[in-house]
Amino acid sequence: MKTQLTTALLLGLFVGAGAGCSSDDAGPRPPEEGDAFLTIVGETNVFMENGWQQAIIVRYHDGDNNPLAGEVDFAIGGSAAGGTLSAPSAITDRDGEATVTVNAGANGDAAFTVSAVAEYAEPVSWRIAVRTEQPNGPLDPQGTYRVSSNFDLVSGLPGTIGQVTNTFIDMTDSPYDPATFLLDQAVASISDSTTRAFINGARPALDAIVNDALLAASPTIVTDILEVGNDFGQVARKFGTQSTLEVAAASEGFAAKHTLTHVVFTVDGASSQFLLSDLGMANLEAPNLGYQQTDDRTDIAQHQFPLSYGTVLLVALNEVIIPAIDPSANNLQTFFTNLVDCDYIGAEISDYIGFGSPSLYAGACRLGIGYASNYVEGRIRSLDSSALLLNISGNARPMDTNTDRKIDILQNGTWTGSMSYANQPVTLGTSTFRGDRVVGPN
Repeated sequence: MKTQLTTALLLGLFVGAGAGCSSDDAGPRPPEEGDAFLTIVGETNVFMENGWQQAIIVRYHDGDNNPLAGEVDFAIGGSAAGGTLSAPSAITDRDGEATVTVNAGANGDAAFTVSAVAEYAEPVSWRIAVRTEQPNGPLDPQGTYRVSSNFDLVSGLPGTIGQVTNTFIDMTDSPYDPATFLLDQAVASISDSTTRAFINGARPALDAIVNDALLAASPTIVTDILEVGNDFGQVARKFGTQSTLEVAAASEGFAAKHTLTHVVFTVDGASSQFLLSDLGMANLEAPNLGYQQTDDRTDIAQHQFPLSYGTVLLVALNEVIIPAIDPSANNLQTFFTNLVDCDYIGAEISDYIGFGSPSLYAGACRLGIGYASNYVEGRIRSLDSSALLLNISGNARPMDTNTDRKIDILQNGTWTGSMSYANQPVTLGTSTFRGDRVVGPN
């Protein structure tokens, strides 16, 4: 255990343990009866025009959302009016995802389904609607759209954010963690040098004894810590937003205003949405954006949102991740206090050392947990000393679903750009959006 890292051990347990023990390290395993599921990635309702092609993706996973290896079969149901699939089946990749392409027929309207089937899993299906292309020029984009976006920092986190979430992976390299972590924190909280010397003189044998005591008193402590670490890694690298896009006529064509109003955290497939105003943050506005509309393409000019990412991550940790594992806890200190029986640990240390009362060591245990929790939360809050800048431009396919020549859906939207922190940018991975009309033009 590295001495210079002992004050940050809890953070390492969060992200390092989660990253180090991911099921992806060994690749997806085969499915087993009773634990296989199929989940559609993206929209279940797909709108197309004649001649279009659209990739559809399904994820094959177990009950803990770990990817499964296998073959997924796809089939068309109903009258596809010449529509076809690129293949009747697909093999899952390392993420458990299987992909095929739907090819719309060359002529005529159609409504049909595409189903996906895999071993031990219930089938899922998409609804496909194909409309005859209307050769009457570009659709009218004016109006307001509700936009759901998903951002992916696939190549890592920028600057200090990456340090906070990734630097301490080796915090779990001790054979006696989490006991070594707790002892480091407890020793640091004891002011008496003689007592500290007694404890340090008994290590690492004491670490092993305390670790056995921890596992006996809290059998799930390791798995719970690993689960927090894995979930925290998920929300740090992938997050969603809800926003509005207002499109109006301008002196030359159209202009748009994009307003970000919510952040969305998704952990193991379950999403939680928070208003920025509930996080003490103002809505983020990007006005007077360039907006171009052609027959089959919508382009939204590059714009920027300054995001208080530390606030966002702390809310995700305290209001989503921790309560999902321990419903009685809503912060780090309560979470670890519930996990660790400090009275039991104090008695074990006192008995082994033969010096100092159990209450002394129990108190040190509680102080150590408090110090570590405050340190980690402080590190996360410190991320707000510089705003994280989300720099994006977008494009999507416009769809008129009711033939009134107005755009109803911005489909298959893709954001490109970067996220930067303290002038250190990271290119976005695959980041997507969908816009649904909610208000027509005045």
